[in-house]
Amino acid sequence: MIQSVNNYNIKECVDVIKESFLTVANEFGFTIENAPRFTAFASTEQRLSWQLRNR
Repeated sequence: MIQSVNNYNIKECVDVIKESFLTVANEFGFTIENAPRFTAFASTEQRLSWQLRNR
């Protein structure tokens, strides 16, 4: 089910984002060392919270 991101579900959203993009990272050999800004590694609760408040 698709839901909007809000202050109460940010952790769950970050978990879904990381898990989803990690499959792509694994397929293409991206790691936190060679692609630290890739979505699977750069998504955090703080970053998503900031984006929710400011965008």
